[in-house]
Amino acid sequence: MNDHYADPLREAVALGRQRALQLAPVAVTTTQVLLQLKAQRVRAQAERERQAADALRARQRAEHRAARLQWLPANDPAWLRKADLLQVSRAWGAAAPYAASDPAAERAQLKCEERLRELHPYAMNRYDRLRAEGHAPEAAMREVAPMFAREPRPRTGYPAAVRRQLSPAVQLAHQDFPHTIDKVVKACAGTTAVAVPGPKRTGTPARNRQK
Repeated sequence: MNDHYADPLREAVALGRQRALQLAPVAVTTTQVLLQLKAQRVRAQAERERQAADALRARQRAEHRAARLQWLPANDPAWLRKADLLQVSRAWGAAAPYAASDPAAERAQLKCEERLRELHPYAMNRYDRLRAEGHAPEAAMREVAPMFAREPRPRTGYPAAVRRQLSPAVQLAHQDFPHTIDKVVKACAGTTAVAVPGPKRTGTPARNRQK
């Protein structure tokens, strides 16, 4: 009688193949799901970036319109002639960020600088020197901003007033007390006393006249 013994190795290989065939569709499906999720995340990120870019452009347009309302009057010569230092400074500050991309803003900036030279030549002289040295308009104006609080046309070339020398008596009075009498007399020795004239007599009293 021949007994039949199964080969364990063959059975294991067959079982492994069967399991692999069963798991293959699951693996494919899982891979597809992961790819779809990744694509969804990419689309969502792109949509968020698009919305953020749209919001940024809308905010920039709104800021540009608001700034335009501030610097646009500077292109009007009548307004510019009457504008004071604060008004011109605000118009310049509104136009400066857009001067490189907006010709109207550039014209307003230059006209404001001309008016500022009339209103405050002292500060603008320094501004022009900084611009000639290569500083950007914003950097140059930021450096000279404190100078606008000073006198716009400072006077120079006037000599300082000469202070008269104090007399010895006055110098002694400024010192600490007590003073000895000899110091006081010595200090006052060089001081000339001024006689105060008394009332002028015009005639002899009547009682002293001879009868």
